[in-house]
Amino acid sequence: MMLKQENLKKAVFNNYNLNNYNQSSMKGVLLLSYGSIYNIDDVERYYKHILKGKELSKELLEELKEKYIKIGGKSPLNEISFSIANKLQLLLNRNYPNLYKVYLGFKHINPYIEEIVKKMEDDNIKEAVAIILSPYYSNYNIKDYFERAKSDKINFKYIYGYHLNEYLIKGFKENIEKVLKENSIEITDKVLFLFSFHSLPYKVLEQNDIYVIQIKEIVEKLVKEVGIINYEIGYQSIPSYAKEKWLGPDIIKIIENINSKIETIISCPIGFINDHLEVLYDIDILLKEEVLKKGINFYRIELLNDSDIFIKCLESLIIKDY
Repeated sequence: MMLKQENLKKAVFNNYNLNNYNQSSMKGVLLLSYGSIYNIDDVERYYKHILKGKELSKELLEELKEKYIKIGGKSPLNEISFSIANKLQLLLNRNYPNLYKVYLGFKHINPYIEEIVKKMEDDNIKEAVAIILSPYYSNYNIKDYFERAKSDKINFKYIYGYHLNEYLIKGFKENIEKVLKENSIEITDKVLFLFSFHSLPYKVLEQNDIYVIQIKEIVEKLVKEVGIINYEIGYQSIPSYAKEKWLGPDIIKIIENINSKIETIISCPIGFINDHLEVLYDIDILLKEEVLKKGINFYRIELLNDSDIFIKCLESLIIKDY
């Protein structure tokens, strides 16, 4: 069960009294997350930060607020991220006492990554790993995380592109199989597994970005391990304010052109680790609505969120790198 937000912050950032330990031997673990709004009043400042200070039109602001209202007024992303950090700290405490201190910084809302790096410096951390809470790497949007997590006082090692980590694959596989078992679904050519990932500007293909390669690799791995017969790879969550061409096919377009023999869709938004707007709205509301219009059964797999297996995934990355 996830702790309340304020308790999570205290658990993560006050887990150690560093005066009790040899500070020079403490290693930092900086988790990096996109971040989201804490409440509906945060929408304007949050998206203004994403848009690098550009003012939002009244229409766009209302559109964004309406999406959050439809999923309950906020995203659970921040709470889940704090819970991940807390659980990781507890696991590291148990397996490697007094060796690691876990920190969490957000890209577009407080606590900002830059602020947390300053706190790490104040805590006299000299060595640290920085891990993005997304297993995929793209120069387009991931490189910026590491640019923000820099310090003249801390020797950072950056961990990324862990989409084939054994615990990550196992977690996704178990969640796919859970949907099949709980709903008595047999894998046939009438069941379509729709794997989806956040779209990026089309120019990433022209730049030989590894993002699309990683997508192909993880999908092929899961298709083989689960024994999937029929599947599609689609993209989602193109911002309404985007003006350039983005990666496709869009998942909505896939449903619009779906083969008439399909009786069941299993949505596998494995481009995301956590439940947030892109899943709770774009999948659970928009995509589901389009599927049901076709008279097709719709199911979505659970994401990994703060599950034990994802915490184990993070631990394995830290231990391997150190």
